[in-house]
Amino acid sequence: MTRDDDTSDVVAFLRARLQDDWCFARDAMTSSGHWQAERTVVVLDTGAEIADVFLGPADHIARFDPARVIAEVDAKRAIVDAYDRPPGDDCALAASHDELHTTVLLLASVYADHADYRQEWRP
Repeated sequence: MTRDDDTSDVVAFLRARLQDDWCFARDAMTSSGHWQAERTVVVLDTGAEIADVFLGPADHIARFDPARVIAEVDAKRAIVDAYDRPPGDDCALAASHDELHTTVLLLASVYADHADYRQEWRP
């Protein structure tokens, strides 16, 4: 397999996974577009109050609301698009393209548990 074939494969794989993420986020989008966790006030034994306490998993879920996921997918797609453009004969662009190759492999590694992920893509 040539590097070009492998590059095309990892780009196609990453684009498909980003599309999956985008669709899941869009389907979960509320009318406001943002999720928020309820906050609470904790009263200590001393009577002191700690306001705005995080609720653990609910805050994590709210932090990664659909609007944020969509924004992250858009940013990652821009990186993949920059990588997918051929660098041509410009040496500076070629060096940048090589750096983006590592970035694309890192982005793809998030999906290493996916059945279509190839171990040779591991950065």
